[in-house]
Amino acid sequence: MIDGVRGTRVIEGDEAKRYLEIINTFHNVAKKYEFDYIKIPTLEKEELFTRSVGEHTDIVTKQMYTFPDKKGRNLVLRPEGTAGIVRHHIEKKYSKNKNYYYSDQMFRYERPQKGRYREFHQVGAETLGYKSDSVNEIFSIIQLSNDFLESCIPVDSNFTFEINSIGNSDDRIKYNQVLVKYLEDHKDNLSEDSLKRLESNPLRILDSKNKNDTEILVNAPKLSEYRSDKSKDSYEKIINMISDAKISYKENPLLVRGLDYYNDFTFEIVPNESNGSQDALGGGGQYDRLSSLLGGKEINGFGVAFGIDRIMDLE
Repeated sequence: MIDGVRGTRVIEGDEAKRYLEIINTFHNVAKKYEFDYIKIPTLEKEELFTRSVGEHTDIVTKQMYTFPDKKGRNLVLRPEGTAGIVRHHIEKKYSKNKNYYYSDQMFRYERPQKGRYREFHQVGAETLGYKSDSVNEIFSIIQLSNDFLESCIPVDSNFTFEINSIGNSDDRIKYNQVLVKYLEDHKDNLSEDSLKRLESNPLRILDSKNKNDTEILVNAPKLSEYRSDKSKDSYEKIINMISDAKISYKENPLLVRGLDYYNDFTFEIVPNESNGSQDALGGGGQYDRLSSLLGGKEINGFGVAFGIDRIMDLE
């Protein structure tokens, strides 16, 4: 007997019906907000993700399925959708704002557990090329996300948007300097992962779940104190729009997300009551420099992705 690959699964019967129901709901909601469906390749070149996601992120250092083809080119099974969509947008040389949505399998090598698989399904939406002073496109994806979850999760499964602004790249350079200086004084008590990140990606330490790390971070400098006026203004506009729409949210000053391409507004959507699976049902943020990292001109971008497996676990 040949066993299935660890970290993958077959979905059938009532579970398959639920799976299709969730995906079809996302299709309908995305189309309502005038997003166009895009099918992205399963195979990508490795450098697409080392350039965009970040060579020191967990995805690149630990989780990507990487292999050489017969000509020695390093390829990967896509670990996420945003980079491939932005790459396509650049190749087509689109000059106007475009709204995309997708529904695809992703692949990451990590320890399988409830709500987390090595082959998993995501749905997501991306808006690219909108004007730099506009927050309407950002709020449109927040609304889309809220409508999607309200339409497909059990009525007693409430959720909250955790939001933050991580500022622009200049803001983060300034903040990283003071954060590293503070953490250097606490090196003896930092976790092993945080010690590694102190050298390569100190901002990610804010996202640590280690008890010692979180105690150290209580008195750490606050990222909000280093945001530019433009970042502050944009963040306040988005908060006001979310409040006016009566969408449940709370500010989380330690929320930074796990990928290097993010800037300014970021968010995660978490169930109000944990059921033992991974906490976040979805999340996303701004990525205004991602296009230029991939060789295109700098354009504004904002996106969200949802884990279908985690949503299914809510029942």
